[in-house]
Amino acid sequence: MGLFSRFKKSTPTTDDDVRADDELTDDDEFDAQDADTEAADRADDDADVDEAESAEATETDDDVDEEEALLEKSAPFDRSEKGPFDISEEYPEHDRLDLGALKVPVVDGMQVRLDTDDDSQRVLAVTLIHDGGGIQLQAFATPRSEGLWNTVRGQLAESVTKQGGESTELHTSLGKELAIEVPAKTESGRPGKRAMRFAGIDGPRWFVRAVFSGKAVTDDEVRAELSALFRGVVVDRGEEAMAPRELIALTAPQVDQDEAEEKNDEDELNPFERGPEITEVR
Repeated sequence: MGLFSRFKKSTPTTDDDVRADDELTDDDEFDAQDADTEAADRADDDADVDEAESAEATETDDDVDEEEALLEKSAPFDRSEKGPFDISEEYPEHDRLDLGALKVPVVDGMQVRLDTDDDSQRVLAVTLIHDGGGIQLQAFATPRSEGLWNTVRGQLAESVTKQGGESTELHTSLGKELAIEVPAKTESGRPGKRAMRFAGIDGPRWFVRAVFSGKAVTDDEVRAELSALFRGVVVDRGEEAMAPRELIALTAPQVDQDEAEEKNDEDELNPFERGPEITEVR
């Protein structure tokens, strides 16, 4: 049955309209045959219309299902227990660097790089560098009931293909990741490839995208360490209204002068011990 059901209205018959079969003339027989043929043709036409409407309805339903699937949130099943955490949720204590929308865990020997916009001076992303690997984090606003990662992942894969690269979807502890290779020049200027891995996690009214680079792509141990830092992030989306997909700007940490001097004293006492470092890139 199609989108619209067809109802045929019939007129009640009287005794004058009903005649015995033997009273039918030849013309009546031909008229009856023509009527039967016309009715059969109409039935065939109706069947074709219903079939076309049914196919159209199925295609429409498939499109709706696909669109709904893209809008579903994508995150590890244990996100609320193991992170990334929303500021309103319970999360374990950890040394974290407060960047406003993101509170990122820090460990000894790790370098923190802030990526800022030259014109607005806004902090657009934070990159954690550790043991030769890096992970760049960015936060975006989303509706409460919708996610971004399914849509963004498809757009990334399409963009990589247009650049002549390759992408592979992976299922990991972070959910669905995208491993990509894109054409790039080596340090010597020769043609080569650049490998990266993209991960994304949807939370309550926010989405955090992670880009793994360096040894975090090729070394499982380094990647596991940076993935653990990613899971330890706390997101403070704020209550202000924001458009879907709008980048949530970060804030540079304010280091108190007394704390800086105290840190310098500690460094003098422990010259071989490295702590977190912050590099601002413009």
